[in-house]
Amino acid sequence: MPRLRSLWLSLAEISDRLHEADALYIASDYDGTLLPIAEHPDHVVLPERSREVIHRLAGHGDVRLAVLSGRRLDDLEREFNGGRLFLAGAGGLESRDEQGRRQVHLPADRRLPDSLRQSLETWCQRFEGAWVEDKRFSYALHYRAVARALQPAFGAGVRRRARPFRDQAQLVHGKRVFEVMPAVQWEKSAALRLWLEAGSGRGVVFYFGDDTNDEPVHRMVRERGGIAVAVGRTVSAAEFGLPSPAEVVWFLEWLERQWGTRAARMEELPVPESAGA
Repeated sequence: MPRLRSLWLSLAEISDRLHEADALYIASDYDGTLLPIAEHPDHVVLPERSREVIHRLAGHGDVRLAVLSGRRLDDLEREFNGGRLFLAGAGGLESRDEQGRRQVHLPADRRLPDSLRQSLETWCQRFEGAWVEDKRFSYALHYRAVARALQPAFGAGVRRRARPFRDQAQLVHGKRVFEVMPAVQWEKSAALRLWLEAGSGRGVVFYFGDDTNDEPVHRMVRERGGIAVAVGRTVSAAEFGLPSPAEVVWFLEWLERQWGTRAARMEELPVPESAGA
């Protein structure tokens, strides 16, 4: 893959694109992108500065925002406390649109088998520091706190136990975590496509993501002519890079100012005489 371009060194180019757009679509992953990754998801909350800029942007009529996460949809709703946002949880398997309508994107007969869950839970119990996060329609096997020397053995055992269920389940290996997902053609990029297709106008699309399951989204956004930004990665299908969640927030604040400046310029443009005829 080609080297990622610095987003900060591309501001002039991005500003030009914003001034030609009728709408702005901003989508982001959650953990590792809007806030740093912690050993346990409950040990970290979205910084108030991040929440405020997201809600301010969502308050613009021509700006739409989406958060796509591996967390449960219920957790995302509590974290953002309402707001005109599209939310997708469990890696895209469940979503809530801007009007609050919820939808599950998983047929009942394609849900993960209980026997696989039991096998993997038993395996986690053999490794101090490993634990299972329940996401309703999927689950995650966290091993960040497992002794580093034991992590390869832990991963090998996970793959070995999942192999007989490959027609029912798929593993996505992220940052010290295995996401156990149903074997269906629906994930974050499908949820993002659903959200984008409900919009209109010549919008500029941004996506920010930091992990393996964000790579299909980066590819889709670039295919649509959008701006894909990998966070804390050196190799990615994205075009641009930012080093940390803190810089994602700084960029969103810059984006807010640029979009506000564009709106002010649009109001100052003279109205063609034919428009009032």
